[in-house]
Amino acid sequence: MNPSEETPDSSEADFHLSQVDPPHPFKSAWKTFAVSAAVLIVAVVVFYFIVRKPPQMAGAIVQVNYYPVHSTISGGEGQGMQGGSEPFDQLLVLAVVQVRNQTDIPLFMQDISATLTTADGAQHENVAASSSDFDRVFQAFPALASYRSQPFDRTATIAPGQSVQGLAIFNFPVSRQQWDARKSGNVVVSFMHQNNLLIGFPH
Repeated sequence: MNPSEETPDSSEADFHLSQVDPPHPFKSAWKTFAVSAAVLIVAVVVFYFIVRKPPQMAGAIVQVNYYPVHSTISGGEGQGMQGGSEPFDQLLVLAVVQVRNQTDIPLFMQDISATLTTADGAQHENVAASSSDFDRVFQAFPALASYRSQPFDRTATIAPGQSVQGLAIFNFPVSRQQWDARKSGNVVVSFMHQNNLLIGFPH
C-alpha cells in the first residue's frame, strides 16, 4: 500500500451517513396522490360548470286532459249525385304547464305551442289558444268547464328563481288512438334571446 494514501476511518464514514435521513418509502407516493387529487377536482369543477352546466330554464306538464271531438263533414250535393259525408277527428289537449327560471337574469317568453309526430311519421304543430280563443273553447265545449284554470301567460317575464304556471289549450286533427300511438309530442316554449324549451307530454 502506498504510504501517502490515507485509509478513511470507517467510524467517521458511518457517522456522516447517519446524519442523512433515508428516503421515506411513502413520500413520493403521497405527493403523486395529492397532485392526482388536485387535477381530478379541477376536472370535476370544469365538467360541472361548463359541460354539465344546469339548463337556463326547466319545465313540466303538471296536468294534462284530453277531449276527443268526432264530427262528420257533409259533402254538397253535386248535379245528379248525392253528396257523401266524411268523418273528422280532433283532439283538444289541455295542459297545465309550468316553466321555471334557473338563471340570475330575467327570461322573456314569446309564445307557447305544441308539436306532434304520429305513428306514420306525420308532423303537426299547433299554437296554443290565444286569450280571446280561450273563452270560445269553453263556450263551445261546456263539458270542459271542470278543467278550466288560469291561462298560461305566453308573454310573461320570469324573474330569476321564479316560475310561471297556467293552462294551455292545443288542437290536433287526430283521434285519441292516434295520439296514444304517437312517436313524440312536446310543448314548445319560446323565449327572446334564449333557445326553445321542450317539454315532453307524458305517455
